[in-house]
Amino acid sequence: MTFNMLSGLLKHFNTIWLVLVAIVLSYLLMFPDLLNRDSISDFLNNLGAMALLVYVVVSLTRSLLLIPCTPFVLAGAISFPQQLFLVLLISMVGIVVGAFLVYSFPSFGNYDEYLEEKYPEKIAVLKEKMHGKYAFAFIVGWSFFPLVPTDAVCYVAGMAKVSFKKMISALLIGEFPLVIAYIFLGAEIGEWLRV
Repeated sequence: MTFNMLSGLLKHFNTIWLVLVAIVLSYLLMFPDLLNRDSISDFLNNLGAMALLVYVVVSLTRSLLLIPCTPFVLAGAISFPQQLFLVLLISMVGIVVGAFLVYSFPSFGNYDEYLEEKYPEKIAVLKEKMHGKYAFAFIVGWSFFPLVPTDAVCYVAGMAKVSFKKMISALLIGEFPLVIAYIFLGAEIGEWLRV
C-alpha cells in the first residue's frame, strides 16, 4: 500500500508543488510584512546561535517556493554585518542551488513535454531564443534586471535544454553585481538601524 501511495504522490507531484507554491504566494500577498528584509532580519536575530544555520538552510531552499533571494540577501547583510563575505558566499551558493532546482524541474514529471504539447509555438520561440546567437547575453540581462524573477530564466533554460554550465555562468555574471549591491545596501541599512 505504501508503494501505491508513493507512486500516486509522484504522479501528482507537479500539481501538489504548484498548489503549495500558490498557497504560500497567496499567504505572502495577504501578509506581505512576513517576508521583507526587516521581518527576516528580526527573525534571524531572535534565533541567537542558530541564526546562521537557519539563514543557510533558508537561502538554499527558498527557490522551491519561487521566493526571490533579494530579501534574504538584504536580511543577511543586516543580521550578519561582520560576516559580509560569508553572506555573499551563502547567497551565491543559494542562487546556484536554486537555479539547479528550478532548471531541473521542467523535466521532473515530464512537465516540459506537457507544456510543449499544450503550447508548441510559444515553446518553440523560447527554445529559439535560448539557443540563439544572443542567448548568453539574454540570460545575463535577465539575471541582472532586478524587477524580473531570476528563477524564471532558469526554468525556461531547463525547458529549452540549454546546458546547465552555460545557463549558470550567465546567471552568476548577471546576479553577482546585484548581490554585491544588496549586501552593501543591507549593511548600510543595518548600520542606520543600529545607530
